[in-house]
Amino acid sequence: MRGRDRSILLLLLDGAADRPAPELDGRTPLEAAETPNLDRLATAGINGTMHVADPGVPLSSDLAHTRLFGYDPEEVPGRGVLEARGFGRDPPAGSVVCSASFASLDPETGTRVSDRHLASDAADFPALADRAGVATVDVPVVEGCTASFEYTWKNRGLVTITADTVVSPAVTDVDPFEEGLPVVASEPTRDAEHRAAARRTADALRTYTRSTRSALADAPGPADVVLSKWAGTATRVESFRRRHGLEAASVTPKPVLTGLARTLGMTHVDPPEGYDDRADLALDTLADHEFVHVHYPEPDEVSHAAGPEEKRDELASIDASLAPVVERALEDPELVTVVTADHTTPSTEDVVHSGEPVPVTMVAEPVRVDDVDAVGERPAANGGFRDVRGRELLKTARAAADRVMLDGLRRTPAVRDYPTTEVTPLWPREE
Repeated sequence: MRGRDRSILLLLLDGAADRPAPELDGRTPLEAAETPNLDRLATAGINGTMHVADPGVPLSSDLAHTRLFGYDPEEVPGRGVLEARGFGRDPPAGSVVCSASFASLDPETGTRVSDRHLASDAADFPALADRAGVATVDVPVVEGCTASFEYTWKNRGLVTITADTVVSPAVTDVDPFEEGLPVVASEPTRDAEHRAAARRTADALRTYTRSTRSALADAPGPADVVLSKWAGTATRVESFRRRHGLEAASVTPKPVLTGLARTLGMTHVDPPEGYDDRADLALDTLADHEFVHVHYPEPDEVSHAAGPEEKRDELASIDASLAPVVERALEDPELVTVVTADHTTPSTEDVVHSGEPVPVTMVAEPVRVDDVDAVGERPAANGGFRDVRGRELLKTARAAADRVMLDGLRRTPAVRDYPTTEVTPLWPREE
């Protein structure tokens, strides 16, 4: 019944999937990059494409990773909470936490967003965060309510709503997430279960946003307002260990994914500078963990900031560092290695993320090796790895690792799908 209990290594190239680029003769950056190491994995494994969510749905990294870790997004707190935990903050019980950032308003209208991506040195953001009317604002329309801002990094921070009564994260974002649109008046979402609580949160965010605009009116630099989004409240989540039966670690520099790892009870490992050191750290982390997630946010960041040629070169740089990882993947019969992306990030257009499927490669002793011999979106589409969605990827990897149990067996009251020896014995002690 029991197999090898292999370990699993997930190499996550954030936003590596892309659209064909005219500058690259109609190839995507991943297809055009020099990737001899990833090509070796593709040749040795099974390949395919995967919709992380439903087809055509663009995803943020946190929602994509939530699915790739085997959770439904409704099980996990909103991104505001994840970011707070990523920065080492513990949101107060019953509070609502939003991701937030300083932004500029169009001087002609004074109401429309002109720049959401203020450079880190565009203003003294820590000093602006301490200003009266930004740091803490009383909300008289809600009993005992305050809205407070805590600076985190770049031009960003966290807005926390606390009150003597119940508040809810089921509200619209203040940040329209697009320049040229008005600052949004927060209001309860139509599916809010506790509409009065959501109304209190919306009132607090309206009051707070107006206050920041007034407080920043005479501030030096381009910051005119604090925009909030992705409200969340802390909730209990089943741990990764309990759900999958694996001791897990996440190697990521991204705060929101650090927060997701901490929320799921995974060990967070802060990666060093440099791709070579990150690859070495991935192998070192496997020594103490059965599942290791290694995150490369750089393809996504370069895609947003530069273009397809720069993204191609960044992917080539990552590949060049992966030689020791590939050697381990090809030589170790006790390891399952998966390479994929969390979403598609177009480098040719001003689109945040898009809904095309992402390529997947899995290398392990039991997999049915296909005829694909190069990494890339179109080569992967010809492989034998099919009909898997994001939430199913980890279970598929666990199956290759012999870490799944025959469907229908019930060793424990919680009925787990992985082999466990933690059962209740009929005879507590051997007689």
